[in-house]
Amino acid sequence: MKMCYTLLFSALIFMSLMQPVEGIYHKLTLLISLVIILLSFLMHKKIIIQNVQASLFFSLYTFFCVISAGVNQDIGLLKNSLQLFCIFLAVAIFFNDIVRKHVKEIVLNGVLLAYIPFLILCFRENHFMYGAFAGVFENPNTLGFSMIGLTIVILMKLYEIIIAMLEGHRQLKLTICLGVYTIFYLFALYVIMLSNARTSLLTIAVVTAAMIVLVVKRMKKRFLPLLKFIFLLIAACLLLVITIYEVDMMQKAFQSILLKMEKKSTNITDGRLDIWKYVFEQFSFWGHGAESLWAIGVSHAHNTFVNILQEAGLLPLVCYAVFLLSIAKDHSQMDKQLVVFTVFVIVAALGVSTFEILYFNVLHILVFVVSGFDRNKNMTS
Repeated sequence: MKMCYTLLFSALIFMSLMQPVEGIYHKLTLLISLVIILLSFLMHKKIIIQNVQASLFFSLYTFFCVISAGVNQDIGLLKNSLQLFCIFLAVAIFFNDIVRKHVKEIVLNGVLLAYIPFLILCFRENHFMYGAFAGVFENPNTLGFSMIGLTIVILMKLYEIIIAMLEGHRQLKLTICLGVYTIFYLFALYVIMLSNARTSLLTIAVVTAAMIVLVVKRMKKRFLPLLKFIFLLIAACLLLVITIYEVDMMQKAFQSILLKMEKKSTNITDGRLDIWKYVFEQFSFWGHGAESLWAIGVSHAHNTFVNILQEAGLLPLVCYAVFLLSIAKDHSQMDKQLVVFTVFVIVAALGVSTFEILYFNVLHILVFVVSGFDRNKNMTS
């Protein structure tokens, strides 16, 4: 059954990756979410909500979005809000209820599986826009943003391997796994640099730094493990530098994103400040609807929180912010690895939210996953 759940979650991730391409993937995502909910109802008569606060505030967020949709007579906002709530229910509550103690393993493996066909399609399509690699998408930033989910999972795998190595477990097997996942990490980095997605690259740098800090913290000032980790870190940095300067495709990708940064250096926000200024100047308590920013020629506000304010108003913004805060609460009783994965996901979500929006994508699904993690570490593996 564990394999079936992994494949089901992998299908959900794949559909969310492909959503910007065609509308059919939105419908398939909703269908898979409903299947997850139905499975949980059939298998368990009693549904256990692990994080009541997170569920309450996301429900309130949806409720106020529905009111805002009514005030603005916006069917688009209504449909988006209800679909997002359905995905939240499926992943945060019902999926966690089905898989329980195997949730982290199934999520990590499901994400890795989903990216295999996705990346094959991207390189087969080989679409370039504005001089950057866009894969199956029209906008290269969408591809770079899509790669964050994969990179978080790779970093989680690397964290587990490094901790096991520093604690002296099966060194040969762990060394091989470390090499394999390091290559995966470099490949994900390569795709992000090819896409010229600056926000995505910065977000990955921050999450990587968070992983390093968490490993050091886990060592609890033990000298020998800490010394081993320092050597590993130096070796990884040297490998990254050598790869960038010696591997031709990596060097070109690195130069490509550097060139974009130089071009944008005079306006680092790339016009986003003007959009945010417009949103605050046009403030309305119940927002203006899902497509209101087309009035100034953009589809969204390039900031998750500002976008919620523009589309749905103040109350949904407050509820969504409290929802994110509630995920970080009560982690002291959680399994340590679930806490680490939660940190990676929330750090990435906040990083991306600064210049992009979450909504229907892998990273938001991972936010939903960690919001439903079991707070009792005795129930997790």
